Amino acid sequence: MFDYIIHPDSQSKLIKITESYYLFEDQSKLPVFNSTPILFSYESIFDEADIVNSKTTTQNSAHLDKTNLKNYIRRQLLPALNKDFNMNKRYEDLSKSLPLKSKMLIIGVGEKSAYYRKMFPNCDIVTSDVHNQFKPDYIFDGHFIPFASDCFDIVLAAQVIEHTINPWKFCKELQRVTKVGGVLQIEAPQNFPYHAEPYDFFRFTYTGMRSLFPKCDVLKTEITEGSASMVAVAVSNYFVNLSSKKIVRSSFLFLTRLLFGWLKYLDKLRTSLNRRTVSMPIGYAFTFKKDEINRRPKELLNEFYSLKK
Repeated sequence: MFDYIIHPDSQSKLIKITESYYLFEDQSKLPVFNSTPILFSYESIFDEADIVNSKTTTQNSAHLDKTNLKNYIRRQLLPALNKDFNMNKRYEDLSKSLPLKSKMLIIGVGEKSAYYRKMFPNCDIVTSDVHNQFKPDYIFDGHFIPFASDCFDIVLAAQVIEHTINPWKFCKELQRVTKVGGVLQIEAPQNFPYHAEPYDFFRFTYTGMRSLFPKCDVLKTEITEGSASMVAVAVSNYFVNLSSKKIVRSSFLFLTRLLFGWLKYLDKLRTSLNRRTVSMPIGYAFTFKKDEINRRPKELLNEFYSLKK
């Protein structure tokens, strides 16, 4: 992908790579740290110092440490309060629909690099994030994507848009780097507790998500975790946050996981997307196709009425 890399501010093409920096046509440089390029815009809320100092931003890798007893109990022994039951099938079906050697950009890959490579074995995958905790291919801010326009066959951003301070600009960038006829796989919450604070900014209704991609057709939409999961998460969150004391919070977490972990299975009873089920799910998965047709806001809103009552 070196031929497609551009400076996120000047849009100058990349002309040279060294162990310590990327050099662009306008003679500007961006750093490489521990073998990972840091391609932040000057306007980004993130910067090189965040990476060098390992600042915790949108993710904290410590939560995945299974040698920590608390993490082990929470992640391995206690039932989860919500689950995206269709995620594997959604990605498998999407992967089968793509041409061989499709160029794929993953925004906010987190710890899932190996998972995505397994789900999309026939794609040439480029991973990215705003931190270096899990060694993505590139570090950059999705508001300023350092790639030329129309260079990816598919762009995936799962549970990322809520962490963007300007989702309109972010989604415009996602569409810019996607080829005409290419696919955008976008997943985001409508109802979920404040997390990764303070880097958590928005929630998205069905029509809100649709409005962010006006030059795309909707190929498929589905609820990722439904209303029953939302109830379980909300009730647990209420009790856990009644106190600031760790022992009280941990006790409520343990208790509510045991009491309400079963609720998520009720979502399997109502998996179809209609005007009732879009009321209070945790979130959605949208599969868009970039067609460059300029849809007016009213046209986008009218698509809601195609949903069954």
